[in-house]
Amino acid sequence: MATKTDVGATVLATCESEKHAMSQPISTDKMSWSEQIKVLKTSKHAVLAAFGCSTTPILIGYDLTLIGSIIANKEFVKHFGVYDGNLVAWTLPANRQLIWTVIQFVSAILAAFAAGMLNDHFGRRICFFMTVGLTVAGTIAELLSPNWKVWIVAKLLMGAAMGSMQGNTQTYVSEITPVEVRGFALSLFQFWIIVGQLIASCVLEGTTRISGPWSWKTAVVTQFAPAVFCLIIFIPFVPESPYFLVSKGRIDEARASISHLRKGEPGVDIDEQVRIMEDTLSHERQEKAQASSYVECFQGTNLRRTMLACLPIISQLFFGYPLCGNYLTYFLTLSGVDDAFLITVISVVCSLLAASFAFFLIERLGRRPQLLGGMYGMLICLLVVSLLGFLGRGLLWNSRCLAAFCIIWALFYFVSVGAVGWTVVGEISSSRLRAKTTAIAAISSSIFNMGWSIAIPYLVNTEEANLGPRAALIFLGFSIPLTIVTFFALPETKAKTFAELDYLFESRTPARKF
Repeated sequence: MATKTDVGATVLATCESEKHAMSQPISTDKMSWSEQIKVLKTSKHAVLAAFGCSTTPILIGYDLTLIGSIIANKEFVKHFGVYDGNLVAWTLPANRQLIWTVIQFVSAILAAFAAGMLNDHFGRRICFFMTVGLTVAGTIAELLSPNWKVWIVAKLLMGAAMGSMQGNTQTYVSEITPVEVRGFALSLFQFWIIVGQLIASCVLEGTTRISGPWSWKTAVVTQFAPAVFCLIIFIPFVPESPYFLVSKGRIDEARASISHLRKGEPGVDIDEQVRIMEDTLSHERQEKAQASSYVECFQGTNLRRTMLACLPIISQLFFGYPLCGNYLTYFLTLSGVDDAFLITVISVVCSLLAASFAFFLIERLGRRPQLLGGMYGMLICLLVVSLLGFLGRGLLWNSRCLAAFCIIWALFYFVSVGAVGWTVVGEISSSRLRAKTTAIAAISSSIFNMGWSIAIPYLVNTEEANLGPRAALIFLGFSIPLTIVTFFALPETKAKTFAELDYLFESRTPARKF
């Protein structure tokens, strides 16, 4: 059995080899904007592959926005609800909405767990098709549901698609992109979620003008379009992950995959790239001869890497996204803001711009400063929103300030934890355990997402806790300690190869000395 000294020495040698094998090595620590564009052009085939590989989040962004808004559609309520003789109106019982929410997120948790194993057994490419297939099946089930019980089946399928997507996408992207463009590629995840949200918001606004059952069915049917888009972008441009192929001993296929991804890049030695992948995987197996398991993610230095992968994902939910993101329209409406839907659309558009800007910041600033900077900004916004819950409620200036700071919060969120969160997940884990570590992060996301989806309506509803903007205080209470933990625990992963990260973690290097 190799000693830790032997492993460390071998990893250092691999680091040097990997640096040497890169085509035109460029220090990404201080790249100018023009240099970043040049790197993207040089690695255009890998970037295009990452672009296609990361499109599946558009499906989930669309579905989550759809289910959060369609429950207000009168025809939808009539189809799946009950007639209330006292109110002389159709209503959708809260218990049915709760069942749909719980089923979808429990399904996502189980699917994310399964995705960690399926990724390692069947490959990343098959799991991509599985995600799209589950979305199509869920859409068909939604469209044909005769009652609320069959809609449960639809939510089961859509939840499975969500878990599969979260457990696969960032693993796939991180393994098909060179280190120079890895941060940019991984930040596409949140970009596509926002695109899905924006499309769904516009479609839902348009379908309000349709009468009859097709006022909600049209919004459901349009989910097929993003699914087709994903396949069109993915099939011709994205090969199987070379890391997966090397791990299975399919070396010739790995060479072909690397050749496709690094086509046109001067100085790329494909055989050397394959050898580096073999060495990296070999180092991680030296003390674990058996197949990887979820238990390993919580042993030794892998425990630190697993916790760090979950940290930014949990932060996404505890920094206010359930309030100022998922339930923004509902929250603003109950807080007395006029044109809440318009404010939501403006917020989504600003979010898209922020996520686009984050592409270039992520390789210039780095993951750590970008994440912390956004956290500081969100803390201020949450504090202001909380104060607005106590001062001038019901007044025009209060409503305008509330809407403004929710939009400002969105800018900070999507330029930081929104974009960087899943980037860290894709980089921080070991190569051999990446699929399973990503799955654990996805599971943590689904668990807390489910909890907040249940809690938010009760916190802000006028018939329940009626906190309104004061609900931001709860998120403020969580976000302060999370910011402190992030400051001391999260290392910088920018411009570091997987072999370098392995060595730094195995050496138990403190976060701020990475």
